[in-house]
Amino acid sequence: MGVAGFICAAIEPSEALATGNTKKKGKQGKGHKHGRPGAAASATARPIERTQPYDSCPPEMVSVRGRFCIDRYEAATVDKTTDRELSPYYPPNPKLLTWVMNTWATQLARDRAQAFGWIDAGAPDGGKEQDAAAAQLVAVSWEPEAGVTIWEGGVPEGGTIARAQVDGGPAVLPLGVVMDLPEVPAWQRGVAFSAKAVSRAGVIPQGSTPGFVAPEACRAAGKRLCREEEWVTACKGEKGTKYPYGEQYRQGACNVFRADHPARILHGNASEGLSDPRLNQVVYENAAMLRETGGSPLCKSVWGNDAIYDMVGNVDEWVDDPEGMFLGGFYSRATRNGCESKITAHPLAYFDYSLGLRCCADLAGAF
Repeated sequence: MGVAGFICAAIEPSEALATGNTKKKGKQGKGHKHGRPGAAASATARPIERTQPYDSCPPEMVSVRGRFCIDRYEAATVDKTTDRELSPYYPPNPKLLTWVMNTWATQLARDRAQAFGWIDAGAPDGGKEQDAAAAQLVAVSWEPEAGVTIWEGGVPEGGTIARAQVDGGPAVLPLGVVMDLPEVPAWQRGVAFSAKAVSRAGVIPQGSTPGFVAPEACRAAGKRLCREEEWVTACKGEKGTKYPYGEQYRQGACNVFRADHPARILHGNASEGLSDPRLNQVVYENAAMLRETGGSPLCKSVWGNDAIYDMVGNVDEWVDDPEGMFLGGFYSRATRNGCESKITAHPLAYFDYSLGLRCCADLAGAF
């Protein structure tokens, strides 16, 4: 769709925002380099961030060898002042939320108008002079033409569909026309909210999280981001296996290495439109590609009588690294590296639909 897939600017995250045009590769998701050349030689030791020392792990966390606590589930977010839930489909940052809402509302209006021939996609400057007119068409409903039957018996609530049958054969519909943007709670718009991470089962995990927001969300919860070593240790479970469930890879046990990519389904290109808030709502094989927390019961890292869920797949998770690092892979990343899946190609200002977080905390007497 020609809309930048990320915010990746050489700026202070809390200041003005800038967009870029760099794209990431196909099903590899953020498929760039998996390590930093010379990082070991150039890195300098720095003190680990600490939390208040807990006598025992909070109920929503799991103890790892009595050394630290880690969230049982991927984080959702709430406003730290009011505890009202933030939309999991938009960045949990007020400025980025506004940018994404404005960008994709404009793009959606243009896509609908172009699909119906109301504006010319080949007009000078991409038809930008017609954006104001196109914006008036956002509310126009779409009806399939003769010979087109939408799967599942019609457009479900919110207009979320992925495929259609055209004259008996498969076809990709102009989904930007029929798939509405996720709603943002009215209270969240135009408000200087601040995210707090919460860990609970059966909710959509927070996506579109920039690396500078993740540690703030953990701190607001009295926690911190995990270090890489802590995260990997927790993921491998008490038996220390490469995958949460064992030593051998099992396709489908965790929500990773899916056969398709939401950006390809929605935009026709797995490297396009990665800031689109609709991506984590895309349906594939009659199920949402992104699952609720705990939605892959086999993907659990066992510690004693407890377990940590979805450390591989579902969403990538930021860890504590000054240059930017996330682990575990997201649902469409083509990786079989399990707990050792790592991306270090993006700075802390980066975000896209597939990026989330999980928090750690310190146990008294462990340091």
